[in-house]
Amino acid sequence: MNAMLLLVQRLSYDVEEEIYSEVSLAIEKPEAYFEKFKDRLDERGIDSPIDQLAWISLVDALLDHDLAFEIDWKESGLYLCDVVDELLDRKKMACISWEDFEDGEFDELPTSQYLNEISKGLSEKGISLACLDMESDCYVLITVPSTDINEIKELAQEAGYRIQDSFEVEDEDGTTMNGFCS
Repeated sequence: MNAMLLLVQRLSYDVEEEIYSEVSLAIEKPEAYFEKFKDRLDERGIDSPIDQLAWISLVDALLDHDLAFEIDWKESGLYLCDVVDELLDRKKMACISWEDFEDGEFDELPTSQYLNEISKGLSEKGISLACLDMESDCYVLITVPSTDINEIKELAQEAGYRIQDSFEVEDEDGTTMNGFCS
C-alpha cells in the first residue's frame, strides 16, 4: 500500500494529514473506517468493508476537501467548465478562458468528448484534467500539473486502481469509443 500512500501525498495539496489519516485508517483498520464513515459509505451503497475501501476513502476525502468533483456521465455544457474552474481555483492553478466553450460549439458533444476538449485547453497551461476510476457511471475529476500526471497514473496502477487523463475508452476489440471513466 506504499503506492496508495504516495498517491495521497501527490493528490492532497494542502490537506495531506487529514487525507493521509483517512486512507491509513481504511488500510489498517477497515472496520473502524467503516464505522466512522458509515453514512458516507451508505450513500455509495457500501454496507460493509470492501477490498476497495482505501481507494474509496481517497476519493471521498478528495471530494470532501474540494480537491475532486464527481459528476454524472451525461453532464455537459458550461457546467463542466464551472466544475473545472472550481478545481483550478481550489489549488490556485492557472485560470483559463472559456471563450471557446461559450459559443455553443461543443454543447452537443457527449460528456467524454467535452471533457477532452476542456483537457486540451488545460494542457496549454500545463495542467492535466484526470478522472479517478470508480468503475461507475460517473467521473471523479481532478486537476494536477501536467508534469505530475504520469507519476500519479503509475502510482494508481501500482496500487491496483486507475486514473485516466483521457476520457475515451476502448471496447473489447480495441475500438476507441466515447464513454465514461471506467
